[in-house]
Amino acid sequence: MKKFILFLTIIFSYLFSIPVFAAGHITAEAIENANPIGQEINFWVQYSDSRLEAMQARAERFEKGYGIKVNVIYKGHYGKVQSAMMTSAGTSDIGDVARGYGNAAADMYFIGASIDQTPFANSPKWGVTQADIDDWGANWTVGFSPYFDGNPKLLHEVGKSIEVVYYNNDWLNELGLKEPETPAEFAQAACAATNSVYSKRIGDTASLGYEIDTDASNFAAWVFAHGGDVFDYENGQYTFNSSEAIAAMEFIQGMSSLGCAQVTRGKYSDQQYLGLGSVMFALGSTSGITYFQKAIEEGYNGNWQVSKVPHTTSNPVLNLYGGGLIMGDTGNIDRMVATYQWMKFISNTNNSAVWSTESGYGFVRQSSANHPLIVEKRNSLPQYNRSLGLIQYGKGEPSVPGYYSVRGEVEKAYAAIINGEDINSTLDNLNDEANAILADAIAQ
Repeated sequence: MKKFILFLTIIFSYLFSIPVFAAGHITAEAIENANPIGQEINFWVQYSDSRLEAMQARAERFEKGYGIKVNVIYKGHYGKVQSAMMTSAGTSDIGDVARGYGNAAADMYFIGASIDQTPFANSPKWGVTQADIDDWGANWTVGFSPYFDGNPKLLHEVGKSIEVVYYNNDWLNELGLKEPETPAEFAQAACAATNSVYSKRIGDTASLGYEIDTDASNFAAWVFAHGGDVFDYENGQYTFNSSEAIAAMEFIQGMSSLGCAQVTRGKYSDQQYLGLGSVMFALGSTSGITYFQKAIEEGYNGNWQVSKVPHTTSNPVLNLYGGGLIMGDTGNIDRMVATYQWMKFISNTNNSAVWSTESGYGFVRQSSANHPLIVEKRNSLPQYNRSLGLIQYGKGEPSVPGYYSVRGEVEKAYAAIINGEDINSTLDNLNDEANAILADAIAQ
């Protein structure tokens, strides 16, 4: 799938010499004069379970209140949603709006399969207010892609999560340690856990301080926490071999070399072993908070907590991510304005809160925090309540073409470093490969 997406990006960069984002029909005047009432739009999504039913029910309510029909259509996983958008670029058959990540939106934007949402957001009649933007906060800003001229807004956020530390609070207390604030304190606690046995451990699995999910988002989280980034928007290049990235990997490899950290033993095994009381730390998305809760309740059944990723910066910097809404261009400005009304509707204060409880993702409106459903969840799950205060420190991963493929290369390099490969040469090779992928993706 990674190769397929990159292939599509390259092929369509040749086919579309005038991308949709330069289309002359999307003007401020046309948007103001549009009539969205009575339009029918298609919303392409990646979920087919109860979340699909919940979204379809919301579409029915929207139609009754706004006179706009929304067909919520399952298209397959995120990769299939992206490929469907890209193969229908430049036609009226393209999805009016689709679920996807920022990097997918960038791939689509480059070949004309997605558009800059800024003209719609700025519309006095159909757009959003400054109060709305302030209410979204960081969830508004991460939708922009400074990689492209004009810093277009490619993604409208509807559900976000952040990378946080999950840890066994009882075990940390037994060791006489406090919650780690810095990478050095994290490493100290990880090694102390590795060389001890938690009193309520289930089974006889050896103790381990930190089981590492080698996902690219985990890699980025540690680089962010060390004050760095993985992409330089000013120069349009990846920076996987920056001094901050090197420092982050020295920290990770240092724990691994002491036996205090290792590559995850399998999918979600970090949750499993943390729940059994044999792993102290795991990094993961806040969207998985109920899964960690379940693993712990069925395991050692003690106290646990979530925290910011330990950092060397003055303030935390946390990896903020999640699928949002990507607009296609059917060529019909009335449909496009109708689409934007739907996007605003499902991300308003009430719907953002309700969707959070239905999907497991965090809400995107600060005002949603006081919604009865969210208040109930905050009161019943203190860890969830604590995670909400960390969203303000969010920073997004690159919204650039080809990042889907780059992520796979990051995972391989990350695992190699944890297992002892030379850090500098591995990161240099990763950076070269990532920038080669980027160059291929934007080749004309």
